[in-house]
Formats: sequence, structure tokens, C-alpha cells
Amino acid sequence: MDTLIPTLLLVLWLKSFLNWMVVVIQRHYMIQSFSGFFCISLSLIDTILSCVHTAIFHLEDVNIAGWHLTRYHGCLLAQITCFIYAVLHWPVFFFVGLDKFWTVSPSSAHKPWAQNLIYTAGVSLLWILAAFYVFWVLDVSLLGYDKNQCHLFSSPQSPQVFNALVLTITCVLLYSYSPCEKWRVHMFLYSTQGTQQTCSVCLKYIMFTFLSTWASFMTLMIILPLLPTEMHAHLQMNVLWLCFLNSFSIAMALCARSFAWNAKNSDSITDGFCSWSFNFLHMGLTGGIMDNKKTKPMTTF
Repeated sequence: MDTLIPTLLLVLWLKSFLNWMVVVIQRHYMIQSFSGFFCISLSLIDTILSCVHTAIFHLEDVNIAGWHLTRYHGCLLAQITCFIYAVLHWPVFFFVGLDKFWTVSPSSAHKPWAQNLIYTAGVSLLWILAAFYVFWVLDVSLLGYDKNQCHLFSSPQSPQVFNALVLTITCVLLYSYSPCEKWRVHMFLYSTQGTQQTCSVCLKYIMFTFLSTWASFMTLMIILPLLPTEMHAHLQMNVLWLCFLNSFSIAMALCARSFAWNAKNSDSITDGFCSWSFNFLHMGLTGGIMDNKKTKPMTTF
């Protein structure tokens, strides 16, 4: 798609501002996960790119350390970053999910300095590998600019990841709300006070918590492809999208691991957007998942 240079600069600066706003508001949670470290790195890179693009396009002819940069090079830089952002959605989703399945547990204990070092190294390596893939593996053709326009590209990975998430959520909801008991697989049955709790109770609560927070964002993601305008890769990779992936990964990790946790633990897990509260008693999982302010199990949704 052809984008006017002033429009590109405005979009980059607005995106950088929104990225930093979310990072600052959620600063207590950003340093606790791989997705948070990647959000910080994305905000830094977007800010640097915004400054570089602004300097190149407004000065038109810049010499930096012997490098002669013109508007043509500014458009090439915008296209290169588009390709790098475009190939990051699936790898980021994979590593965010892997991080959550490894760390989301009331009994998990980590040394903060070691965890932060791993996250920093992982984020840095991911950016380097993405750049290496674009420059040396991916067969792309870069285009220059036409007068005051740059030709930018969208990412096919962003809708692919979103469609996979919607399909997964749909399957989980169909499973947990299925009226046919014979089609429902009962996993890790617990018997407490004459009642039997199944994983469907856990799935209902987790999906309710997730969808009550992100329903409006998912609706927006469904509507966007129907609009006549197309989003280029700079906009598709943003901090709010990464927070959405983070919440989804936590939800899936909880679905997979809630029945395996120690029954003596109680914990409340939050990512800054969604909050999942768990109560466990020494006799087993009482009422599945319970609300912090109630003593009765939350079994209706």
C-alpha cells in the first residue's frame, strides 16, 4: 500500500506514544514476563525509528557518520522494518505461550535476576534472528518511494495468529458448554462434599474472565479486515496486541495446568488486564475455581 510520508510519520509517533502509555501503566507486570520485555523492546525500537524517519524525511539529505541518507533510504528503512515486524507474530506467540506454560503456577519460584537475564537475551536474539531471516533468507524485493509516498506492506501472520486464537477459543467454549455429557472428556475428577468437579468448570471461568476483558478488542480485530483501508506491518505489531497474546497464553496455560497444581495453594494471577483467582483447600479442589470475595464455588456462568 502507498502511504504518504507525513501520514507515516504521524502513525509512527502515535503508535510510539500509545506503546509507551501501555508500558508505563502496566509497568509492574512488564518486567515479569517475556511478552513484557518484548513490549519494552518494541516501544524502544518504534521510538528510535520514529526519530530516524523524522530526521531523514524533514532534513531530506543527512550525513550520519559518513552515510549519505535521503528520503529514498528512509522509505527503504520503513520497508525493511515492515518485513521484520511481519515475520515476528508467530515466533513471539510461540515464545510467549512457552513462557506462560513454564511459569504460570502458584508454586513456581524463579530468581528475578536470572529470569530477567533470560528474557533480555531471548528478546535480543529474537530481533536478531528476525533481521537475519529478512536479509539473508526471505526473498523480498524492496521498492523506493514515489514523490511523497512510501510503499509499505502488511503482515499475513497477524490475521493467521488471530484466526488460530479465535478457533481455539471457539473449541474451548463448545467443549465446556456442550450439553452432551457423552462427548465431554472428564479430566482429573475430584470428589468433595458429594460433588464432582470437572475441567469444564475451570474452562468456563477462565474463558469468561478472558472474554469479559478482551471482547471489545476481538470485535475490533474482526471488523478491521472488513474496512477498505489496510494496516501495514508497523501498526499490526503493537503493545496492545502483545498484551492480548499474553492474556490468551495465560488462559491456555491455566486450562492445561490448573488441575495439576498443589491442592494446598491459593493464589491470584493477573497480567494487568485479566485477573484469575484460585482457592484450593487441603482436601482437594473445592468448587473448582472460587471468587476471592465469596465462599461458595463459582459454578454457574
